[in-house]
Amino acid sequence: MFVSLLILGQYGVSRAQEACESVAHIISAQGEIRVNEILIDNATASRDQLTVCVGDTISAGQLSRAAIAIFNTETVIRIDQNTELRLTSPAAKDPSFLKLFKGAINILSPAPQPLVVDAGFVNAAVEGTEFHIRVEDDQAIVTVLQGQVKASNSIGSPVSLTSGQSASTRMGQAPQRDSSIIPEDTIQWALYYPPVIDFQEDSKDLTENDPHFHTRNAAHELSVGALDSARKSIAAAAQLDGSNEEVWALRLIIALTQNRTTDIEQLLMDVNTGELSSAAALIALSYAQQKQFQLQAALETINKAVDTHSQNWLAKARRSELSLSVGNIDQALEDAQAANDQVANARSQTVLGFALLAQTKISEAAEAFRQAIALGSEDPLPHLGLGLAKIRSGDLVEGRHDIQMASVMDSQNALVRSYLGKAFYEEKRGKPSKELCEKLEASSCRPLDETQFDLAKGLPDNEPTPWFYDAIRKQTINQPIPALEDLQGSIDRNNNRAVYRSKLLLDEDLAARSAALGRIFRDLGLEQRALVEGWHSVNTDPSDFSGHRFLADTYSTLPRHEIARVSELLQSQLLQPLNLAPIQPQLAETNLFVLSGAGPSDVAFNEFNPLFMRDGLRFQINGVGGGN
Repeated sequence: MFVSLLILGQYGVSRAQEACESVAHIISAQGEIRVNEILIDNATASRDQLTVCVGDTISAGQLSRAAIAIFNTETVIRIDQNTELRLTSPAAKDPSFLKLFKGAINILSPAPQPLVVDAGFVNAAVEGTEFHIRVEDDQAIVTVLQGQVKASNSIGSPVSLTSGQSASTRMGQAPQRDSSIIPEDTIQWALYYPPVIDFQEDSKDLTENDPHFHTRNAAHELSVGALDSARKSIAAAAQLDGSNEEVWALRLIIALTQNRTTDIEQLLMDVNTGELSSAAALIALSYAQQKQFQLQAALETINKAVDTHSQNWLAKARRSELSLSVGNIDQALEDAQAANDQVANARSQTVLGFALLAQTKISEAAEAFRQAIALGSEDPLPHLGLGLAKIRSGDLVEGRHDIQMASVMDSQNALVRSYLGKAFYEEKRGKPSKELCEKLEASSCRPLDETQFDLAKGLPDNEPTPWFYDAIRKQTINQPIPALEDLQGSIDRNNNRAVYRSKLLLDEDLAARSAALGRIFRDLGLEQRALVEGWHSVNTDPSDFSGHRFLADTYSTLPRHEIARVSELLQSQLLQPLNLAPIQPQLAETNLFVLSGAGPSDVAFNEFNPLFMRDGLRFQINGVGGGN
């Protein structure tokens, strides 16, 4: 470790003396990551964001991963193990600025950025937002996840690829479309697999004849996305002990992360979940129960894990996470601190950050998230939390950048994609520039928030959040019918009638909860339907202020409902937390001499802004005019 730190110091000094043309910086480093043969560790990369210069070669060794962000663009490159690439020139000066010698990379850019990747057998001219490319000994494979890519070489005609399409190129051959490649399979190495086993605990005393030796190897391999190696280690452990609960737990976590519903159901049928006793199996089971919206069952499972394995910090960290999800902040803080006292870890620091964020201790929360990123930059949640903390401090652009990093760390996470879409919505980021759109097909020149919501909807985890936020987006641009359809889609994907609630309760999303969704129905003349939805919501959760606000807004346009409206508004005000989205003055008073439906009594579109809470001044203007 001392040698590594010494080398890092020399790296920084040498760069200061050189006229370095910087092109990117390293934001995450797992395992053996080198820049020009100089070793980089994660803590230094996440803290100092080490600069990468034109001509630098970046390599990832065995069981290693990295991520780099390109300057002057929103492009981020994930680097798989056994990969070597070189940044040959800044993107602003020369579109052909990346050369991939071997291995695999995943490139993500929410805004389309023209880019050419030289991959030996094939050049990938990128005019989209997300794609994957792998270079092997005798072929190169290009897969487009979203957007469009043109694969070409000097031998044959170029092949245009769009979302979900792949092309392969062998030595001496022109690129050809390859329908046998499954896009989701190409990026499994880039996913985040939640830890269920502390692979560093007691591992030095284990031998290859012990199944725990192999399960700990598998846990380590999953932590860096080495899925093939992990499966071999799991198989070796199963051969030694076919009923090993850690084997079952690792298989369940893989299936959960990859959203393989059939495998999840089969694994749950293979065991009597009530008889599981190992910490790893109970932690994995709690993830499965949470995915099925069985939060109370997940809490009971993880309570059993903590009671049975009081020294297991992963179980305590997991309970702190679940406690925060159901709003038990005191228990979450207690468990997070206890787990962190045992072992400094990213998950406990992350939960600590969200708990502080819920208490509006913004600076302390941001510091906790930074520490979590230094301990485990591959986890998307601390990046998401840091982004929310920055947004609440008033720095929307930097906050959105951190949320984008969260989506990079787990591009198949619909919830994180939803929050990225929210950030773009708040930034009012529309289509790319007219000049860029002329180069791209119309399908690629869509608003950035819309693109993220659509990507989240297409992911297999059936998350209701993107449907809910896209409904708000569509309502604000005066599309009430599509908004209503998306709102219904959100309801269909939620197992309760409190449609205002995101599945992730770590961010309570106060402004969105205060949105007067009854307007969608009123705009369409469906006042009775609005009332029915409001009644269902209040009956489901009488303590939820947003349901009462829903009814107050609906009653505001109905004759002879003043007492009911004021009653619901008062309950909403008593129950709601501090909120930046103000109550409309006309809803708090009954004698404004304004006709119902004649202007100010209808909520302005700006009611839905901001979706994120931020410090700063806000002005909302509404008016009514008339004449004889």
